[in-house]
Amino acid sequence: MLSLIITPKFNKNNTLDISIKNISKKKHNDLKICFSLIYSIEKLTGGIFSKKVGRYYEINLNKKDILPNKHHLLKMKLQTSRIKTYNLSCGPNGLFVLDNSNKLINSFCKKIKFEKKIPIKKYSKINIRSRISIIPQPKKLKFSKKYIYIKNNFIIKDASLKKIHQIFRKICNSLKIKLNSKNGIPIYLKEKKLSKDNYEINIKKDGIYIFTKNYGGRIYAYITLLHLIYNSKKIPIGLIKDGPNFSWRGMHLDCARQFYSIDEIKKLLVYMAFFKLNRFHWHLTDNEAWRIYIKSFPKLAKESSYRGYKKAIPPFYGSGYNSYGGFYSIKDIKTIIMYAKKLNIEIMPEIDLPSHSWSLIKIFPKLVDDNLANKKIYDVAKYYNNTINPTLEYTWNFLKKVFKDISLLFPFKIIHVGMDERPSNSWNNSASVKKYMKKNKLKFYEDVQNIYLIKLIKTLKKLKKDTAAWNEAMVKKNKNNLKNTSKKYIQRNCIIFAWQNNSIAKKALINNHNVVLCPGSKTYFDMAYNNSTFERGLCWAGTIETKDLYKWNPYEGINKKYYDNILGIQGQLWSETITNKKYLDKMINPRLAVLSEIAWSGNKKIRWESYRSILKSSMNMIMNLGWKYHKF
Repeated sequence: MLSLIITPKFNKNNTLDISIKNISKKKHNDLKICFSLIYSIEKLTGGIFSKKVGRYYEINLNKKDILPNKHHLLKMKLQTSRIKTYNLSCGPNGLFVLDNSNKLINSFCKKIKFEKKIPIKKYSKINIRSRISIIPQPKKLKFSKKYIYIKNNFIIKDASLKKIHQIFRKICNSLKIKLNSKNGIPIYLKEKKLSKDNYEINIKKDGIYIFTKNYGGRIYAYITLLHLIYNSKKIPIGLIKDGPNFSWRGMHLDCARQFYSIDEIKKLLVYMAFFKLNRFHWHLTDNEAWRIYIKSFPKLAKESSYRGYKKAIPPFYGSGYNSYGGFYSIKDIKTIIMYAKKLNIEIMPEIDLPSHSWSLIKIFPKLVDDNLANKKIYDVAKYYNNTINPTLEYTWNFLKKVFKDISLLFPFKIIHVGMDERPSNSWNNSASVKKYMKKNKLKFYEDVQNIYLIKLIKTLKKLKKDTAAWNEAMVKKNKNNLKNTSKKYIQRNCIIFAWQNNSIAKKALINNHNVVLCPGSKTYFDMAYNNSTFERGLCWAGTIETKDLYKWNPYEGINKKYYDNILGIQGQLWSETITNKKYLDKMINPRLAVLSEIAWSGNKKIRWESYRSILKSSMNMIMNLGWKYHKF
């Protein structure tokens, strides 16, 4: 029987109020309320913290008894958001209440309310003008005013193209496109010496001719035909010449904060292929979980990937009282790799180290000093002691085995090793780090990080892998650095994912790094679209409307002589706010489709209003594949 009603509300002063009302016929005493937030609590009244890990909280109510039909109020001042207001993502998630014997009380939490509402943004009506709705737009379209009239029947005349059709057969059925019937307009494939992933399509009266040299070209030509044919009764006679601007056209998915099933990942991979994206950045570990099974350490994923009140890992980001989570077995990973390969997508795994390792350290405490248990160093998200110690022999025995197992599992040549958001004082209390610094005549903790990265780069090089890292890998060079920590060594061996700002990207390019551009202010799809209280998402990097992303020029402020070092661009979905999988679609879509346009075309774009019409047609199409989209 239901005992408690929980009502969360942001009041007019933007303070979070949580009302706990007793609707049962007996009094409740010594209650403890547990939940997670996406913003930290800075001040609390009405209760006392009994546990805080990251942004997961357990609060004992300071009112001993709640009598029938009475309520208790908790008031919280949260960390101030960049836009000075909050939205649907900002209330308590995964909330549950326990009695003084830690028994779960039957309670119901209402949806978050706002006293000071910012209305839902209204977007102007979109008039679909263009019959040619291909995203990303081809580099060259030369169509006549003559047409082939189609009855949605085509015959594929090439065996390798038929194999691609088999991959997309279910998609064709969903779109009601009969691309390989027994009769109809023939589709031919001819070999032509073109650059990687480039293709040409020549549409003639007697058939459709595809010209390409490689698998990528074939699959992208096929996808262009799907866009061209969908919902059409005729297609223009003419020529398409096309190819990508960037070789790295990526999407990142955070599978640590939330666990995504194999089918959910496959759904995203199909979306990526549909818009000609070719790199999946698989974020597999973080403070909240270690999601990849490691043969050398079988208990690691099993014990750190499930969280709940009675688990070693608490219920972060909406997990709730019961056990929640999962990990990817060797079989799972091989399944995803093979599936992605068919879609011309390579998978880069990320093992986020040396920080962002709270769950890892919880399972393997020997990765840090024994003397740190009572000395808490916090990171930006309030996780304590979440940085492994790179001066311990145990740490390197662990790292070598982990990266060997991962290198054998993933065929792609690049492994991402994290390096982001290490607390500057993370090693200040470490006796072993201080001893190491004294022995090697190091003055700064940045030098310890530098040496750690170089050693990791060498480890991966022996495994025939290249290294990628977030832009914090470029620590400031101090005059006291050892010779073997010179920038030149890191430049040649580490791809930088520049997420913080444009000046960081420029610095990386000037220092001769290869760079993937992924600025938070443009490509972090966990950011809210706007400041409405009825939106979802964070806003520390600002808000990102689809139109704003479309107007992004990735080359802005960068000297042309460095263009060749820009490998490409990438979207990111961090999963703190994806407390329900139904939120994922609109956070990604249509922003990822627009990012694909920039990744494919660079800064060569048509006017937004014209493009908006094309994008709307694409959204009508992608809805048939099970994707919802945010208005734009």
